[in-house]
Amino acid sequence: MSNAAKIMDKVKYSTAHHIEFECISCRNRVSFSILEMADDSVLTCSKCGKQYKFDKELLGKIRRFENLLVAVHDVKDMLETANIAIAVKDEEVKVPYRLLLTRLNTLLKLSVNGKELTFRFRVDPISLIED
Repeated sequence: MSNAAKIMDKVKYSTAHHIEFECISCRNRVSFSILEMADDSVLTCSKCGKQYKFDKELLGKIRRFENLLVAVHDVKDMLETANIAIAVKDEEVKVPYRLLLTRLNTLLKLSVNGKELTFRFRVDPISLIED
């Protein structure tokens, strides 16, 4: 089974394979699926026509981040008992991991041709927790 097929099998949790970033020319949202990206794929902004071609290194980083989202999905049965602890002076505040998943956006900042782009992974936090 290919890596894309393995990921697609687990993508039930979201539309995380739907990623978007802001075009550096016109600020339009450019959407793509990492599962459909080949090493020579070119993305085109639907508004201004600017083209984006990601090198293997950049695609690898995006794919590894996608794998992180899949890993979170794989442990969803443990999220009820998982917490993030924030230490403030001598006290510790525990925030349920599940709560974080419903309140945070999933973003990845990467440098593309010397410019920083923020990739937004469209993750549905409700289906991440519930089947």
